[in-house]
Amino acid sequence: MSTSDHGYAKTLSEKPPALPLLQRVRRIAENVSRRWMRKPRTVTESPNLLPLLIQVLAAFSKANGEVLEEEIDSSLGFLRYDYPEAVYSELRKLFRQALNENQDLGAMAKKLAGELSTERKVMLGVQLYDLISKAGMEQQQVVTFYSFMTQLGMAAQAIDIVYQLNAAEDTDKNIYQQGQSPLESLTFGSNGQSDVKLKGLAGNERLVAFRYHDLILLKNQSSKGIVVRGRPLGPGAFCRVYSGQRIVLGEQVLTYQDLAYYFNAKKNVALAQIYLSIDHNDEVQLEKERSRESCLEVKFGLKVQVRALKDVDALLNGVALRYGTIIEATLDDKIVFHNDSELPLNELRRRARALGGRFQLKAYKTGYLVSNNPSLLDVDDILLSPGTSGDVLLKILCDYESRVGKLEVIHADRPILVDETPVRQTADLKDGDTIRIDTGPGAALQLRRTDHRGGAQHHFQPGSAGRDPSLWQARHRPRWHFLQRESRRNGLRDGRERFG
Repeated sequence: MSTSDHGYAKTLSEKPPALPLLQRVRRIAENVSRRWMRKPRTVTESPNLLPLLIQVLAAFSKANGEVLEEEIDSSLGFLRYDYPEAVYSELRKLFRQALNENQDLGAMAKKLAGELSTERKVMLGVQLYDLISKAGMEQQQVVTFYSFMTQLGMAAQAIDIVYQLNAAEDTDKNIYQQGQSPLESLTFGSNGQSDVKLKGLAGNERLVAFRYHDLILLKNQSSKGIVVRGRPLGPGAFCRVYSGQRIVLGEQVLTYQDLAYYFNAKKNVALAQIYLSIDHNDEVQLEKERSRESCLEVKFGLKVQVRALKDVDALLNGVALRYGTIIEATLDDKIVFHNDSELPLNELRRRARALGGRFQLKAYKTGYLVSNNPSLLDVDDILLSPGTSGDVLLKILCDYESRVGKLEVIHADRPILVDETPVRQTADLKDGDTIRIDTGPGAALQLRRTDHRGGAQHHFQPGSAGRDPSLWQARHRPRWHFLQRESRRNGLRDGRERFG
């Protein structure tokens, strides 16, 4: 074990444990690490690792030589989700065979250490810890887990993961290997101190979700019984949540997609905003940009903020929507109009995301990553709307003073165009340019500069007649935005939609 790693382990051991379990697992981890520490390697995963992973999961689905039947479905779900091309019946057959065999975990760990990427190692470690946690955290299983993760080259990461999953509250991030927790975390509660307000919880009760790439775990830190994947999740327990699955707490329902949205909102990469106007026939029209007819502004993040731009004959949580009123709500709430028609905020968010949005560029930040994969993004980067196929990762540099920028294509499975010009590596940008993803229907980003004056937005091009751009900038403090829109073959989609 290296000097730096030893110092790290020493720091961990000296910190008071968040739970009694942590003191025991840290001591075991440190003992195992001294014997097995190896340098991790970053390599591309081989497509022929499925049989080996089945053997590993089967080994951790047994305690004291006995098969834990309740964990078979968990392991098969892990394999089925991450290897969708595999036939479920064949997976189950291979898994059953592996349960009746003796596995050499040391040899398998050494094999996987040279084949799995760092991300896949972390995901495997989380799944294995899920298995031994459900089995009761027997000491021999904990020793085996740390030995296996150490031989993968992931000893310190394993300690971080176990600590974070068992910590009762948010902890000092200096305790972690890289100065930050390996898993993103998100809290749900009703006391106003959680990230997301969730009705049905009381006092300090909460649910905690963790994310690593597209792997999401949920931990029940309440006295309530909740149902995940059709099975009860008792107090203190956690499990993985798969795409399309639901979490039921009384009358409250959360989905995998809801959790993913809130994680993205916490990183400030997917904040939807929409404006509502109401005509004389009480028809509601949704707009991406504010106009003279706009009555309500609705912002979707970890919470929903509704601001009345005019008097509206409607109620939200019993509060009249009069000019200047600002109300914080949840996605379960509804706007109730005078004719008893209702506008669910959850449905409104879905429409807002489909319609696209505006990303206000930050004064402190001149470089942005743009992707349809939130795990590749940092705080205040730009997440493409759902539906963008393939993997896309772009980098955009902005020079606000000169009103220009530069686009770099880091990776894209689809053609990238600036206006109508294909871009393979880099391209210059100017105000009004449109970045299109794919030549057909798909996402598009448009760089625009807007002025906010008297509550309205005035779009203009630099150098337009009758305006001195330098005076305009000094007096009216324009802002730079990216407008995300749905691209059509014959142009950008109009940012309006009738509701109903």
